[in-house]
Amino acid sequence: MKKWLLAWGILCFSMTAHAQSESDDNNNQRDSHDYIVTLVRHGDRSPRYPLNPELWPMGPGEMTDIGFKQCYEAGKHFRRTQLQADFPSHWNPELSYHQARGLDRTIQCATTMLQAIYPDSLKTGSGNEFAAVPPVYAYPLQDDYFLGFSQICTGFKALIGELQKSPLWQKKAEEMGLDRIRFWAKQSGNKPTLHAMMGLADALHIRKLHNLPMPEFLTLRDEQQLEDLIDWFMSQMSKDRRIVQLANQHLMKAIDQRYQQYQSCLESGRTACEYFYLLSVSDGNILALMTALGSPRESNVPYTSMLTLRFSASNKTVQASLNDEPLALSCGKTCSLEQWGELVASVQSSDWSALCQLKESETHLTPDISTGTKKEK
Repeated sequence: MKKWLLAWGILCFSMTAHAQSESDDNNNQRDSHDYIVTLVRHGDRSPRYPLNPELWPMGPGEMTDIGFKQCYEAGKHFRRTQLQADFPSHWNPELSYHQARGLDRTIQCATTMLQAIYPDSLKTGSGNEFAAVPPVYAYPLQDDYFLGFSQICTGFKALIGELQKSPLWQKKAEEMGLDRIRFWAKQSGNKPTLHAMMGLADALHIRKLHNLPMPEFLTLRDEQQLEDLIDWFMSQMSKDRRIVQLANQHLMKAIDQRYQQYQSCLESGRTACEYFYLLSVSDGNILALMTALGSPRESNVPYTSMLTLRFSASNKTVQASLNDEPLALSCGKTCSLEQWGELVASVQSSDWSALCQLKESETHLTPDISTGTKKEK
């Protein structure tokens, strides 16, 4: 279950390998006794379910050249705004720890960011044949309970199925038009459900970002409704208490443990303590954590969005920000470490495994929009 994959990569396109500090942003740089935890969404990617696969030679759900560049710029921004001006440009194991969801795009984004955070790590010193490449750790896809809950937990799909039966979700489907959902499903080869329509909505959203023409079978109103569905679906999903627990029980505990290790390191009098913890994740990870922190979001987060927690060892406080904008958490804009501990405890439960393995009951039937009959999912 707890096998690790050690993943690293080298940028396959040409870009400047030196990321310089910019004095204009020095006001945002960390205090010497701050510990930084940042979750970053990966960069631009191809559709997970492309309508025209020939347009995406990298394959479904893979980062594009634009995405690699976005992640590199995100790394430069992170170094400039979150780290001290004299932060080392060569990586060593005492400086930081890096994890990613077990997907190509998240691993690649983390690796690309680290090349900007540690701009000299690919340079070899005199007499050294090999560079010290910062490692990125990821669970295998089939074992990624840490960040990949939506993929490995049957309970996630069961909970989404249950949400789709709720009055709120049924009302949303009616507002969009049951006939239109049936039509979109037929044209795209998907099931006529809001969850299934997310694949089509995702493909359309990415075509729009890349200035590609929309499919002829869609009206302008169709396009707008499907675009709006992304924000609505992600917001509603990430607000469900059980999904929030699935997403955050292990994640928040790991964040807390790394800060506790940092605090113990300081108290021991050591001069070299880990500065930051970088996690490359998907949008759902960030949205669910924001809900757990008491700051739910009504829209999705853009590519390379960064949710940052800043732990102050000197003030014994925690602050959070999304893309450098301060967040008000359930305990305020500045929370005590005790309040942080309460947030961590709020998502801990002994029934996580049971929730992850939850399966839809045989008697829990779903209305089939296409026919109006009852049908098992």
